[in-house]
Amino acid sequence: MTSSTNENSDIQIIALPTDFSGLTVDTFKDQFEQLAHSPEPQIILDFSKTEFIDSSGIGAMVFLYKRIEKNGQKLALLNVSGQPHKLMSLLRVDKTIPFIEQSDVI
Repeated sequence: MTSSTNENSDIQIIALPTDFSGLTVDTFKDQFEQLAHSPEPQIILDFSKTEFIDSSGIGAMVFLYKRIEKNGQKLALLNVSGQPHKLMSLLRVDKTIPFIEQSDVI
């Protein structure tokens, strides 16, 4: 997981791997738990390199969303395309967690 904080604002950006499913998701559990307690008001999951997501990946995002919303933080998904976009649109994830483009972050 690559993590960065935008210097111009309080945004934590997390780059997700090419395959965000199964065992890969397990490696993010601790990091997602830490994000739920981070001071940044906005967390962005960067899907720029993600080509595949399954129900485990969706579940991890929903887990993170529920935890941070309780703290008044916001979650957004950056550069979602391809199979992840199709699956998340089908499951209506985009109705709850906003999809954004790179220009929205700057």
